[in-house]
This record gives sequence, C-alpha cells and structure tokens, in this order.
Amino acid sequence: MSDLDSLFNPRAIAIVGASAEGNRPGAQALHTLRERGYGGGVYPVNAKYRELGGYRCHASLAEVGDDCDLAVIALPAVAVPEVIAQCGRKGVRNAVVLSGGFRENGEEGGALEAHMLATAARNGVRIVGPNCLGVVNVQARVYAAFGSLTRRPHWIPGGVSAVLQSGGFGVSMVIRCALAGVGFRYLVASGNESDISMPELIEAYVDDPQTRVILAYMEGVSDGRSFMAAARRALAAGKPIVVLKAGNTRQGKLAAASHTANLTGSYDIYRAAFRQCGVVEVEDIDQAVDAVIALAALERVRLPRGRNVALMGGSGGSAAVFADAADRNGLVLPAPAGKTLEVLKSSLPALSSLQNPIDYTAGYPRPDSAEGFLRAFDAILDDPDFHQLGVMYAPIMGAQLKLGAELLAQAASRSDKPVFVFSAMSEELAPEGLGILKAAGIPVLPSPKRVAAAMAVLASYAEALAARDRPLPEMSSTSVTLPPGAATLNEHESKVLLKAMGVAVTEDRLVEPGAGLPAGLRFPVAVKIVSRDIAHKTDIGAVQLNVPDRDALAAAVAAVVANARRVAPQARLDGVLVSGMVAGGVETIVGVVNDEGFGPVVAFGLGGVLAETLNDMSYRVAPFGVEEARCMIAELRAAAIFSGVRGRPACDVAALAATLSAVSQMAWQLRDRLAELDINPLLVLPAGEGVVAADALVVLEE
Repeated sequence: MSDLDSLFNPRAIAIVGASAEGNRPGAQALHTLRERGYGGGVYPVNAKYRELGGYRCHASLAEVGDDCDLAVIALPAVAVPEVIAQCGRKGVRNAVVLSGGFRENGEEGGALEAHMLATAARNGVRIVGPNCLGVVNVQARVYAAFGSLTRRPHWIPGGVSAVLQSGGFGVSMVIRCALAGVGFRYLVASGNESDISMPELIEAYVDDPQTRVILAYMEGVSDGRSFMAAARRALAAGKPIVVLKAGNTRQGKLAAASHTANLTGSYDIYRAAFRQCGVVEVEDIDQAVDAVIALAALERVRLPRGRNVALMGGSGGSAAVFADAADRNGLVLPAPAGKTLEVLKSSLPALSSLQNPIDYTAGYPRPDSAEGFLRAFDAILDDPDFHQLGVMYAPIMGAQLKLGAELLAQAASRSDKPVFVFSAMSEELAPEGLGILKAAGIPVLPSPKRVAAAMAVLASYAEALAARDRPLPEMSSTSVTLPPGAATLNEHESKVLLKAMGVAVTEDRLVEPGAGLPAGLRFPVAVKIVSRDIAHKTDIGAVQLNVPDRDALAAAVAAVVANARRVAPQARLDGVLVSGMVAGGVETIVGVVNDEGFGPVVAFGLGGVLAETLNDMSYRVAPFGVEEARCMIAELRAAAIFSGVRGRPACDVAALAATLSAVSQMAWQLRDRLAELDINPLLVLPAGEGVVAADALVVLEE
C-alpha cells in the first residue's frame, strides 16, 4: 500500500470553499462528487450557506463531525495556510489545493507557498498543488478536482494512471486517450508540486496493483534522481511509463515557467535519463495515445522478442508509408521464407507480392478467400522470424472490413504476438468491423506511420526490460586528495587526477620554469604551458606540437613561456608540460557537468573540427556501466567512424566504453566537489590499443 492511499481512497472529503456558483472550483468539485456517485462522506465548508447540493454545509472545518482523509481547498491563496493548519488540527492528512496565486505569480506568491508548505510540514498534511486541477480516482469515483477533469467525457475505469504537470494540455492528452477507448485508474493534475511531486506519484502508481501503464506530461522535476529511481522501480515492475516532455527549448522553458513554475533542465539530460530508465518518450498527443494503446494491449499479448515485423495489406501506398516509418524507427521487414512462404503462396491471391510488405492486392479479403487469409495470418503469427504483425485495411469498410476483422481476430486469439491494424474508417462508418477488432484487443490506428511507431514502442520497451537487470558498475573507492576550496586545476593536476581514477593519459613530464630539460624523452612531443590561470592555451601561442628533438624542445619551452608571459602577464605559471605525441586516434570529447536536478552527467561526442560542425553528442546520468556506455557511443550520428571508414582501422570501442564508465564513476565519487570536467581530446586508438586523454581540465567547487 502506498503512503498516498488515503489521498486516492479517502473515507470522506471536505470541500473548503464550496459554493453555489457553478463556475467556481468548489462548486464543480461538490457537484461532480454527487453526480458521479462518490460513496464516502462529502462535507461542504462555507459559512455563507447552511446547505449546498443536498449536503449540510459547515461554517468551518472544525465543525465537520466525520473523519475526513482529504480536504479540497478552493479559497484565495492568502487563506490557504490557515486552512492547512486547521486540517492538521482536525486530523485531515491530505489536501488538494486548487487555488492559484502562489510561486507561479512571482516573489510574493513564492513566499506564500513556502509559508503554506511549512505549515503543512508542521501539521503532518500532504499537499497536491497548489495551482492545480486536482485528483481523480476513477474507479472509486473520487473527484477532488474541477475544470476539465470533471467534465465530459466521463472517464471509464482501466489500468492507466496519469500525472500531469499542466492542467489544460495534460488533460487534453488524457481526453484523447479516453476517446480512443483507454480506461484510467488515477488522474492527478499536480500543478506547482510544492509537496507531492511527479516522482512520488509514480512511486504510488508502481505500488498500486491495478495500475499497469503510467502516463505523464512533464515540464520538469526538481530532483532528477528521484524521478530516475521511480522510473527504475516502474521498469522493474514491468509498468511502462509514457512521457511527453515539454519546455525543451529556450522559448518552451519560458512558457513552462510562466504557468506552472516547474524546473526545466537541459532536455539532453532528461532524454538521457529516459533512455537509462526505460521511459517511453513521445513528442505529441497522437504518439502518446498510440503508445498507451499499444502498451495497454500487453494485458492480452506479450512483448515482442525482436524488431522483425510483417506487414500485410491491399494498399501499396500504405505499405510504402509503413516501410519508410519502420526504417526510421529501427524495425526490420524480413522476407518470408521456408514453410511460411509456401503457405502464403498457396493461400493468398495469385497476384500477391509475397515480399515484406506482403501486398495481397485490392479487393480482399473476400468470402471465397477467407480460409486462405486465415491460414496466411496464422502462418505469419506462427513464424518465429516475425515478432509483430501489422495489417493495412486502409479504406475498406462494410462487409469486407467485417470479414477481415473476424479473420484477423480469430488468428490473433491463437497467438501472443502483438497485432496492429491501420484503418482510415471511423466508428460511425465501420461500426461492425472496428467493433470486432476492439473486442479482440487489436489496436486500430489511423495511419501506417503511427502503426510503425507503436510497434517500435513495444520493441524498444522490450529491449529496456531485457536490460533492466543490467548491473550498475561496482563503484571504485580510489582515495584522492583534492586541493581545498574552489579551483580550476591546471592540465598536469587534472591528468594526475584522471590517471588515479583509472583514465589513461599521455606520458607527461613537468618541467619547472628555469630547470633543465628531462632526459629519456621519446620524440616527437607536445609542449604546453601549465597554469591554473590559462584555460585556452592554444589561443595565446602557449602550445607547440610535434616538437622533433631536444634542440627544438628547448626553443619550444622558451617560446610557450614567453607567449604566456606576454599575453597573460598576471597568470601564475606552474611550469611546462612535455607530453608524448599520440598518432592514429579518433579525436573525441568527454565532459562532465554537475546538473542542478540530476547531479553529475557525462557528455560524449566527436572532437576536433567535427565537434562544432556536427554538434553530435550523447549524454548519460552518472554513474553507469560499460554496456550503458556502449549505448551512449552508438547514439552518435557519426558512430560508424569507430568501425573504421575509408581504410582506417576499427577503433578500440571496448576501451572507450570502459573509460566512459570510469569517468562516470569518478564524477559520482567526486560529486560534492566536481563542478566540471573536460577531456579534449580523448584519443580513441585502433582496436586493442586503448584510449588516451591528451588534455584535460577539472573545475572544483567549495
């Protein structure tokens, strides 16, 4: 049982600010509880009335005789903290604050919200909101809500629970799901999330046996690690999370902050967190609806065991659109072979194309071909080389669609593989055929592209489940000594730290100013000034590369010192670094930032001129293991370069993945001090030769 069970299943509800004026939130909550048949006690609170909606009205919360588990507060913001204190004295442990006028309205509102939250903490009251549409338990008919959560369409009970950080848009997404036949368990439009936040609600949904799919509209979370912990619990429980994340651009962030005041961080980091935790991310309402429909169908079928799909239909255009979308979504369309191909040849019309997509030509299925189509459907679903089936019924309707639906439903009932249908028909135009498909639990989507995307959702979620037991790395306990206070370490100090944490660095010799040159050097070498005060050494002529011998080395040392003193006379010079040159590697960049919401995050991409021209980067929240690092590498658009191109040898991807994991462990171990890390370049050598950090910068905070 969740700690929020009394919120979702209250024995009685008090509505503080109940009203006879139908457009007011308190009136809407009261009316909906009565209209929908909530079975617990309902207690309006407003000193202006003796009776409201057939319920006795109370002058104050203290006058309510019953034990209420939930108070719905619909009062001006300034009155809310005192009502929260009354809840504490009355033993009401949950409050849904519908009122606006808190931190979304600026500094004064923020102070009022902080006062409300402190009052709640002192009195043991949990808060949903403020500035929210409220909470609904569809099955128990709890409507601690107003606005679009209380209007048509009437929600039907089901296994999807939603948390929405926007009332209007979030509920629009839920409405579209409901109109597509999705049933809901819990709905929470969470508003400012001053207390109960999205991660805690997801945890509650994971604990709820009747919730099978979790839907979220997200603008941001203040504690990214809590969200990831909740998402990992959902993945472990096999409860998919579908997220539509907004506030991802500069203008999007401004729009999100203006009405819900949620913290929106870098979208790249959110996207990385979603991938690490098996979250299904969608980009618009249609994708959200399709993903929820596909995942909810898992009550009847199992997840696909691969990315191979078969497509059948009588519309060549539909097949072409699907094939394009399948390719973009990483689905594979293998040609039927062996016994399956023989069955198709003997069962489908003579003019059928039996490649994949399988085009059985227009005008089918027909009654005289029904048995053949059933054999064909069965053959595809029985073939272990196909993991999902899509059927393009496109514009057919009437008796033809009814027959096609009956045949497909019969075949699907004998298989546990996912089956999807594209139909352009509405329920008004084809009630019988679509009704048969719906009753069989076969999702019907309005375009081939959307069918392919829904299939990809199932395949990707299956892969995430397969990887859910992938262990996190065994954390190293390397002891390192860091200088006190905030500091930007010079290159030599940075590379010493990296080496201690398991990252290979160049062979370096530090030359003190005025000292003689070291013996035993292997030429050619790189010569660089060492100073905490000079971050961009190349820009001031304080770097010389491919120095060939000792004579040239002496001149190079003198030159970089002179240039540094001329351009940055106030900089403290710690010496000159003489480093062995490394040839034949691919330049990459590895960075670490300490994000406000997620903590240390590792960034990886190609280096050199490609870094600025391609902007090809991938991200992961630290720490992570080698397999996650391999996924990180594969996400680059230019990942093929590591396999060897234009005669270049394949790179040591194993060493690269191990290094990325080591950097993530370093970032986590030093998270209290590490503000920033930049390894540029990290040279990836040919397979078997490892990687080496040629330059590095570490920034520490207090």
